[in-house]
Amino acid sequence: MCVMPKLALIVDYGAVLKVKDGRFKLLVRENKQYVTKWDHSPPEVEGIVVAVKGVSISAAAIELAAKNGIDVFFFSGSKPLAHLSPASYSAVQETWLAQIRAASNPEKRLEYSKLFAEGKLSNQRTVLSEYEKRAKASGNSSVIPTLTRCVETIELHLSKLSECKSVDEVRQEEALAAKAYWEAIAALLPQNLGFELRLTKQRIRAEPNMVVDPFNRALNIGYAALLREVWRACFVAGLNPYIGFLHAPRTGKMSLVFDLMEEFRPIAVDRPLVTLAKSKPEALETLRSSGSDEPDERSREAFIAVWREVANYMVKTNPPLTQIVATQAQRLSLSLRGKEVYKPYKARW
Repeated sequence: MCVMPKLALIVDYGAVLKVKDGRFKLLVRENKQYVTKWDHSPPEVEGIVVAVKGVSISAAAIELAAKNGIDVFFFSGSKPLAHLSPASYSAVQETWLAQIRAASNPEKRLEYSKLFAEGKLSNQRTVLSEYEKRAKASGNSSVIPTLTRCVETIELHLSKLSECKSVDEVRQEEALAAKAYWEAIAALLPQNLGFELRLTKQRIRAEPNMVVDPFNRALNIGYAALLREVWRACFVAGLNPYIGFLHAPRTGKMSLVFDLMEEFRPIAVDRPLVTLAKSKPEALETLRSSGSDEPDERSREAFIAVWREVANYMVKTNPPLTQIVATQAQRLSLSLRGKEVYKPYKARW
């Protein structure tokens, strides 16, 4: 039987996280007095997610989390703000040096960039092909032409990756494939969700008054849950999360984490959220942009539901995607040290 990871969620304004008798204890105000909402021992907690402002966390709680390898995540609405991670993770010096050398070598950087993009496009194709097969079986002919055309477009750009002479060319093929992929996803989703294309964070920041549809917001939450797993896998594998290949380096940007995320985005996040949107679109409706970053009660519930949907899905697959993510990070570490050839993870139907 698969044991679900437990996320200690803090979604109440004015909540207080403290430690008592070696256990995490969350206090919330009810009827002008504090009551215990949950009480967990460290082994029961996979991570702590702070989804609202106005929360107090004691130094003892942070210390207990750090000593037990528990990450603490902070969000504003559906936007990830910060991540506290234990400073004592074991970084292998040999791996870091090999990683720096590879990232500084144009040929190696291009090689790994192609591999990350190959994994992503291959899994995008798999996801769409799966829905194309289902559409044919159910007689839903209206979406089949779009799915077929988009799968063929992704296959075209996947085949062109081997010909790329620079990382910029790899990014271009990835972007062109993504355009087709999101067109197909839009055709699969209920029209009332208003999803037309994937909105990047850069575009959202550039247009602060933009109304962001529920599915885009759900994707942002889901990718944050995936990022948590990939980040942890990098730490365990002794990789430096900031030295990447496909993603451009920038101060404070975890380029390698985003690199490793690419091959898992379609299967770990997109797939379960498309299923959720098709079966229970009302579960996402409350994520619709209201012009404020502050979530209300209903949107907080939707936030938790989306996070759990993705987190639980990654554990319930056979084998668990969380395990596969960790394995891929270890394989990348071995590859950088010249002990193994890195191969991107490609999901099966």
